[in-house]
This record gives sequence, C-alpha cells and structure tokens, in this order.
Amino acid sequence: MRPSLPGAAIALLLALALHPASAEDAPACAEGVALAPGLCLSTEATLDSIANLRGGVRSGVAAIGQVWSDLDADFERLAGLEGWRGRASVIAIYGRQATATLTGGLAPASNIEALSTIRLFEFWLERSLGAWGSLRVGQLAADMEFATLDGARTLVSGTFGWPVALASTLPAGGPAYPLATPGIRLTLGEPDTHHGLRLGLYSGNPGGRYGADTDPQRHNRYGTTFSFSGGAFMIAEGVVGAAPPEADAPRPWVVKLGAWYHNASFDSQRYDTTGLPLADPASSGVPRRYGNNHGAYAAAEAVLWRAETQSLALFARGFAQPQDRNAVAWQVDGGMVWRGPLGRANDTAVLGISRAQVGASARGYDRDLGAFGSPTPTRRYETMIELNYDAAVIEDRLYLRPLVQVLVNPAARQPDERRSATEPLPNATLVGLRVVAKF
Repeated sequence: MRPSLPGAAIALLLALALHPASAEDAPACAEGVALAPGLCLSTEATLDSIANLRGGVRSGVAAIGQVWSDLDADFERLAGLEGWRGRASVIAIYGRQATATLTGGLAPASNIEALSTIRLFEFWLERSLGAWGSLRVGQLAADMEFATLDGARTLVSGTFGWPVALASTLPAGGPAYPLATPGIRLTLGEPDTHHGLRLGLYSGNPGGRYGADTDPQRHNRYGTTFSFSGGAFMIAEGVVGAAPPEADAPRPWVVKLGAWYHNASFDSQRYDTTGLPLADPASSGVPRRYGNNHGAYAAAEAVLWRAETQSLALFARGFAQPQDRNAVAWQVDGGMVWRGPLGRANDTAVLGISRAQVGASARGYDRDLGAFGSPTPTRRYETMIELNYDAAVIEDRLYLRPLVQVLVNPAARQPDERRSATEPLPNATLVGLRVVAKF
C-alpha cells in the first residue's frame, strides 16, 4: 500500500527530529531547529478555548488545537543550487469549531478553525531572481502573502486575515487556510520591506470536484487533492512603504492596493435564468449565471508613535465586489495595535473591528421571500469586534492571549432554522484564551 503524502511528510519530519545533524554541521535557523545544513524545522502549537456567554446559536465552550510544522530547505546549502529554496507545511487540527457550534457567524471566532485532520498545507519551490524578486510554484495559499496586515496578526478572529468578503465568495473559500491549491506566485521588487508587486495565479477551487452538499474540507481532507478544477483565481497587489527601522520592528507606514479575478461561473443572488426572482414559485429555481467574478481592495497601516520599547499603530483595509453575484458586497476592517504596553517590550495589545455588508441583490432576495409568503429577516451586515492582549510568558517560546469578542448581527441577521425561521440570531459575546508555544 502506498503511504499518503501527509503520512510520508510526517514520517520524514519525525525521522529528521530523531536523527538531527550535529551542532557542528547544522547552522542556526532563523526559527526552529536545524536538522542539517540548510534544513530547518519550526513548529508552532496553538490552543484556543472560547466561551460564548450569550447570543449566537447557543451558549457554551469550544476548544480547538492546531500544530503547524514548516520544513524549510535552502537548496544552495543542501545541493549547491544557488537561489533555490523550498517549504513543506503540515498542519494537525483537532477540536470543536466555535463558529459553527456556538456563534453561527460569517466571521470565524478563531482563525485556526478547520475540520479535524492532519493535512498537507503549502508545498512549494522558490527561485530567487536577485534584486528583481522571486518566483514560487507549488501548492500555495494566497492568504500567506496577499491582503495581509502586520498589525492585525495577533487578532484571533479569522476575518482579520482572509476576510469574509473573499471567504464567502470564492469556491471552497478560496486558496486560503486550511485549503491551499496549486499555483504560481511572482514577486517583483521588495514588497515585504520597501516597494514591490505581487502576482498570483491559483487553481480556482481548492476543494476539487465535489457535490453541492459536500464540505470541501472533507473532500480534500488531507490536502493532497491538488485540485485543478473550478477555473482560475488571479490576484495582484502593489505595495509601497517605508523600510522597517530594525529587524522585527513594524514598518513606519505601508499602503497596499490589490485586485482579483476569477474566471469560473457564479450564481445570481436574486434572479433565475428567465429573469424572475428566485423566490417566486413560478421561478425555474436555476440562478442566472455570471461568467466571472472580480473585486478590489486597499490596505494601509502606519506607526503613529514610537519609543524605545513601545509603538502605537493604526491599520485598515477595505474590500469591494459586485453585489449581483456576491452576498457580501463590501467589507471594511481596522484597528489599533500597542506594542510593548505596560513596560513589557514583547507584549502586544490590539483592538480590531470588521464590518461585512450584504449587497442589495441578496437583501432583495430576502424581501422577495417575504413577498411570496416565506418571511425571513432581511440580511444587512455583520460586525466583529475583538480586543486581546498577547503576553509573552517566555520570549519567542510561550504566549498567552486572553480575548473578548462581540459579534453583532451573526450571519448578517440570518435566522437559526432550528429555533425560528423568522427571528435573526442574537448578538453574541465571547471570551477566550489562546495559548501559543513555539519550538
């Protein structure tokens, strides 16, 4: 029997961990441990415990854990291939997802929520182009590089990473955690530290070919589907900004402008193929199909004040996309991050607010349901507010992150059919604790 790719990858990681290279042969790694000259293994374990005090689907507690391991290879050291490097990422997830079982919201309460499994995530090779940039090919995730905000990285809710606007629009949520997909990424210039451009081309549906009622995470449970179905997803992002004053310090300012395009078909939110409202009993029930989808976004962050061990920064993003084929027409989020609060240089306090707005067509469909005798709340918007404090218990090793979240209009006022078809989900208030250990 042939072993699965995730199993083979895990066996390789264990073998290397049990038989590491000697200290003389293995140079230090930026993160993790050196297994051989040019071969580094880094692992991060995260445990989230989240309690819904009131509102949402139900009150209760959910806990979920994740172990994420990256095996980074410098092929110049390993094999003399100048300018080449690679990475294999394996993720193990186990536990109860707070969003599905407690809040019912569009915005995930935790950004590590996913189906319990062990999966291959990213698996790629990269060729440095020197001062020109780099080219990366393999199984990739767009949310690792595109539309990111450094100031929001300690926020726990998933919408501050890959936003609801894209996750609710793209097939299987798009090429983002927990589903990477075959793709190519070209970087020109230095977008991470100065000015540059990122271009990405990804397979259109990371879940592969699956039925309408099938969970794409279950269909691609181990990350080895390597789907080339569902057309293509393209994204481009231009970045301008100042270089960081020192290593690991936030950039003084940065602005990102991006756009995306998907060439697959997308359903109308309101009308059928004959032009009748989908809610009309006389409708064919088959939504009108649009031949593509697209959108644009902007992101910015700036340090307002900086001292020897502290800084205060603001961040913001905005996304817009056609309302006729997308339930969420636009989304904005932003917040404030205080690094080094209370005299603790390695701690971070952050406040984030996100609002996802339902488009006119989706709202019109809800009103049509009422007009044709099936009343339901009209969707409007969903707002996620999060405040957390990331405390370094052991610098670069162990962190505790207590948090509070308020979810306004969960699922943009959609009802919970198990309780009532006409009453929207009530606002939810959550408290939680994240524990992060790095190895």
